[in-house]
Amino acid sequence: MKLSGFLVGGLIGAAATVYMSRKQPGAVSWAGHALSDLCSSVARKSVSKIMSRSIKDEASMLSPKHSGDTAAKSEAAWGQIEAIVNSDPQLKKEAEKIKAESSALAH
Repeated sequence: MKLSGFLVGGLIGAAATVYMSRKQPGAVSWAGHALSDLCSSVARKSVSKIMSRSIKDEASMLSPKHSGDTAAKSEAAWGQIEAIVNSDPQLKKEAEKIKAESSALAH
């Protein structure tokens, strides 16, 4: 849409509003109330539709789906982490220290 078309349409609409308000003063007020009622009705319906959805359905749609190879991927990832820790003596020493602290806190 061109800007000139928008401006001309706005001017025609404003002129029609002024004409209607002089000819029938209650018509503009009635149209405003009708538009306001329509907007509030649409808003009310959309809010009630959103609220009527079950939270359980939403949660099931958003939850990640588990695949059969998840355990294998996890095992491979932990094996890779263990190989990295074992390759660096300083890192291995730090990991052993953390394991010792955590096992002392668990008991």
